[in-house]
Formats: sequence, C-alpha cells, structure tokens
Amino acid sequence: MKKVRKKFPLLLALALFVSIISACSGGNNDGSESQPASPDASLPAAVQSGESAKPTGPDTSEEVKLKMVLIGDGAPDAKAVYDELNKKLKQDINATVDVQFLSWADWSQKYQLLFSTGDDFDLIITATWAQFADNARKGAFYEITPDVLQKYAPRTHSDNLPEVLEAGKVEGKQYALPMNYHEITINGYVVRGDLMDKYGIASIDSIDDFEKYLDAVVKNEKGMVPWEGTNYDNWIIAKTQLEELREQYQPGNLGLRVDLNDPGAKIIDDIANPDQGAIDLYKRMADWNKKGYISKNALVNKVTSKDSFLSGKSAAFLTNLLEANATYQTVKANHPEWDVRFYPANTTKKVVANSFMANAMAINPKSKNPERALMLLDLLRNDEWYNQTTTFGLKGKHWDVSADGKLVLLPASQGYPPDAACPWGWRNEKYYLSPSDGLSNYDAVQTSYRGRAINTKLNNFAPNLENTKSQQAALKDVENQYELPLRLGFVKGDVESSYKTMIDKKKAAGQEKLIEDIQQQLNTLLGQ
Repeated sequence: MKKVRKKFPLLLALALFVSIISACSGGNNDGSESQPASPDASLPAAVQSGESAKPTGPDTSEEVKLKMVLIGDGAPDAKAVYDELNKKLKQDINATVDVQFLSWADWSQKYQLLFSTGDDFDLIITATWAQFADNARKGAFYEITPDVLQKYAPRTHSDNLPEVLEAGKVEGKQYALPMNYHEITINGYVVRGDLMDKYGIASIDSIDDFEKYLDAVVKNEKGMVPWEGTNYDNWIIAKTQLEELREQYQPGNLGLRVDLNDPGAKIIDDIANPDQGAIDLYKRMADWNKKGYISKNALVNKVTSKDSFLSGKSAAFLTNLLEANATYQTVKANHPEWDVRFYPANTTKKVVANSFMANAMAINPKSKNPERALMLLDLLRNDEWYNQTTTFGLKGKHWDVSADGKLVLLPASQGYPPDAACPWGWRNEKYYLSPSDGLSNYDAVQTSYRGRAINTKLNNFAPNLENTKSQQAALKDVENQYELPLRLGFVKGDVESSYKTMIDKKKAAGQEKLIEDIQQQLNTLLGQ
C-alpha cells in the first residue's frame, strides 16, 4: 500500500496525533463514557511518547494475522479462495485472514459463546437477526469512531450513504458496518419442477399447493423424503406460511410481529394467538408428519434441508430467493434434468425492505489489531476484486461475466456457489451481479417484491433487551421444549392440548412482560 506523506506545522501535527490516539483507543461498548486512551501500537513510537513527528497513513509495517467468524456451512473451495485473497491482502495491508464458519445447525448457541468465553477473534458477522443491538449494548463490539473510520476505512467513510452507516449505530455510537445493499428478504419454496410435471402440479401459489406436491412425492417417490426438515426449517416454515396470512414486520429475532395495517403498531405473538392462524398451522404440520411428508429425524437432524435436497434425498426445502438461485446453479451442473424451481410465499401483500443491518460486520473489542481489521473491511466492502471474489469465488474458475454484465457460473462454481461462504456482511449493490442463466422467474420475483416494498421506522428498531434477560432465557427453553416440536408436527396427544400447554408455559416464562417492555420502546420510537 502506498503511503502518503504531507508536511504540517508542529502544533497541527501534535493535535492531529492526539486526536488519532484518542480515536484508536477503542471505546467502551457498554455505552459508558470513554476511558483515557492507551498507547496505540499501530502508531509511531515518537507519537506515543509525546514527541513530534510527521503524520503518515496507517502503519502496516508489522504483518498481522486476523481471524474472522462467519455464519454458514462454508463452501468446498472456501480455503482455496481465501488463500488467493490472502496473497493480495498481504501485499495491500500486510495482513492475512483466517475464516471460521459457524454451522447453521448450532450457530446461535456457539455465536453467543464467542462473547461470553472471550474467544480470540478479530471480526464477526452481526445483524438484526443476530441480536446486534443487544450485543452492542453488552460491550460485544469495538466502537468505530468517525476519526478511526476515516483513517482506516476511508472509502467506507466517503462512499457509503449516511443512512447505511447510521443503521450500524446504537445510542449514537458506531458498532458495525452494515452492508451497502438494499435487501428485501424473499422467502419461498424450492422444489423439483420435473416432479411437478410428472404428477400434474402446475404451480405452487399457496401452502395448499405445496401440500399437494409433498403428497405426490410421498406416494410415488419411494425412498425419497418429501421435506427433510431441520431446526432452521422450524423457524422458516412458520414465518413463510404466516406471511401468506397478513402484512407484518418482525422486530429483531424474538418471534414477535407488528401488523403493518395496525396504526397503533401493536406487538403480537402470532404463535400465542390462535386467531392468527398458528393453531391451524400446527394441525397441518401434525397431519404432514403423520403422512410422512416430514423426515422423522427433523428435530435432531444435522444435515440441512438444502444439502438433503442437493443430494437427491428430499424433494423440497424452504429458503430465500438468493440461496434458491445459488441452488439452481449448483443443481444445473450436476442434475440438469431436475428443473429446480422457486415459488415465493408472498405474492400480493406489502413487504418491508430490510434494514441495512440485516447483514453487517463488527470488530471484537478485544482484538489486538482493530485498525487492520477495519482496513480489511474497507477492502471487502469497496474494492471490486475483494468483494466479488469473496461473493462468487475465483473469476475464470468459478464464474465469469457475460457481455451484458451478468454473472456466468462455470462448472467449478459448485465448489464455491454465489453467497455460500457468508459474504453478506459486506455485500455491495455496486458489485453484486444478477445471474445470466438463473431461475427463470428470478427477475420477475425481484421486481414484484420491490414494487410492494415499503420503508418504515420499524426497519432500524433495535429494542434494548437488558431488562428482560431472564424472560428471554426462559422463553427460549419453552420454545425448544414445546414450540419447535409443534412446528414440525411432533405432537404427543392432540394438537390443541399441546398448544395450550405451550401457551401456559410462555405466560409463566414472562412473555407478557417481554412484549410490554418492547411495546413501550416501540411507542417511544414512533412518538406514540
């Protein structure tokens, strides 16, 4: 990296370095006042001792090794891609990065343990769905002050819209760098079109149509599980199916909803309201389970529904449009006769555009090299080569670009499918390529959702959960023991009695107090 040197008067130089030292001291992530700055090893010794010196750019003379934690199951060629990235990274900022993936099967437990056990890492993915604001208030992330951002991530500082960075703030302090991408989560069903044609199923426009498809598979495709089902599906099946019923927004990752048509923005728990459709859903799931639509190992299965689908062991899984498209590309190379199709769950109702904090990256406050970590993020976010390499793989091996600027996947792309290695935290709309030969309805679905998307203050609503920690812990236990089995139809006895038991357990665990606390915060945000 080329260093730029300028001459300043002595007093101005001293003032500038005092400012940099203060900014780079980190910051308290517990929301308290900043502590006195400690010496910053990345700055010249003369400055640390108070001697005069000419200001320079970031000091990268010492090689550092960074560790980055991402969520997902990675990709077969992830190591090869990051080996190539590290060659360039060493030249650019004299650093290398090692990536650790937390599997979807148990990421939520392992993720929180990283903070409580003081695990040694430098960077980590964070998001609204990963309790970003709550973790930030607990001191889980390094505070990125404006001076630090400008010095170590200048392109992020200058090239990103203010609302992008604003989404990464909690109580006025920057704790994360959100993705620079306008995202709308589009959930739906991934199925085998060849099987649909075989059994006369024209389309899947509702959960009833999906049920017909599963029924055809279980009756005719011996040895194939219609739908594998996992803990991940435990969440998405309810969300996807309830999306068909109403226009709603889910604040955080608490299983709560806000009806977009309710002027009072009242928070409800769909699951605890039988008139909201939950009990009908549970009865349907019990019926599906009894008929063999769902894997009998669903509650303990470590094999993801996607992997089961890719291996040909199951006929469907639920996911978002981007992952569905990546699956299509992977299957096309190995099983073109399968005709993978995606059908969105919501085809008519309003949707809420995601906060930029739907995916983001943060730095560990205990990192020994937070400045170099920030320099890495600046490259991943704003440099075309770094951004596209981590998103699509090695150009010329995994992918290429068509004459009209669209993504062309090469045969080796199955070793590094687009988005598979969790580059979401630094996704940039400027460099994200649309597929040249993806799902046939990819553009149409995107256009449909964007046309129905609305912006709302709810986007960046980040409730403070500190006062309800005991209720959250108790409710999590209730979810695991009583709610998750209901969602996939593993019910002993009748559904209604099991449902009532779950509701009673939720009330005893403090569900009403949790909702009341969050409702008060939401009312304050909306000025009600």
